[in-house]
Amino acid sequence: MKDSKEQEWLTQFKQDLEKLEKPFEAKVPEQGQILRVLEDFKIKRKRAFRRELAIFLITAIFILISYSMLALKLMPIFIWIQGMLIGGVPVMFIVERKRRKKQNEVSDYGF
Repeated sequence: MKDSKEQEWLTQFKQDLEKLEKPFEAKVPEQGQILRVLEDFKIKRKRAFRRELAIFLITAIFILISYSMLALKLMPIFIWIQGMLIGGVPVMFIVERKRRKKQNEVSDYGF
């Protein structure tokens, strides 16, 4: 009688331990899934790099044109372009921030 109670208690204890351990088991993703995620990450970073490079080049060209206009003493055009840039830069920052939040782009901070 004692053995049967002991066996019953032991089986119940094992079942309870399995119930406790089951939610904490880590699900290991398959290799194909990991490779797809990595490939998507690489594609997103490549697109972001190209977009940022294009923005940098456009900005550099605008700065070069501005200084060349200043050097050629085309002051009205220089002032007009500077006014457009002063109004346009904050709009560009706001649009870029909204786009990054919407796309959940990977940043330097990992967010």
